[in-house]
Amino acid sequence: MARLTPPRPLAAEDYRDAFDCGRESLNNWFRRNAWRNQQDGVSRTSVICDPANSLVAAYVTLSAGQIERAYLPKSAQRNRPDPIPMILLGPLAVDIRFQNRGCGRSLLLFAFRTAVRLSADIGCFGILTHPLDEAVRDFYRSFDFEDLPFDPKRSMIVRIADLRESGFGYE
Repeated sequence: MARLTPPRPLAAEDYRDAFDCGRESLNNWFRRNAWRNQQDGVSRTSVICDPANSLVAAYVTLSAGQIERAYLPKSAQRNRPDPIPMILLGPLAVDIRFQNRGCGRSLLLFAFRTAVRLSADIGCFGILTHPLDEAVRDFYRSFDFEDLPFDPKRSMIVRIADLRESGFGYE
């Protein structure tokens, strides 16, 4: 099995057109929007690549976000601003040629470390994501994301405090 690069920022020369995770919406977003959004400062996409053939094996996108305080559990609402600042975990996808090799897990752990590191300098309550379906929702649950039952977008969250307690940010 070939070694893959550690997560790194998406670069202009990365060949995005060959990426195929099996979901056309995620393929199209990566091909059409990832680089433009990065250039415009809207989001940052990080990639894992196969150095042997320069294929993008997987990507994850992070940006600043927020959520209305009322969408959080009551215990998390007290004495909090409205809206509450978050890190938004956007698209995360793995090319079908690289699935079942830990790329998704690796990028999610990278996102956790990044969010915890950023939270030391800016206010951030947690990482927020909007899963596409129940299979994706189950993937995030396996990493301790919780459903936000009052959110009409059916978001999920993992708290920065919980990530710190789990050892992220102290490496």
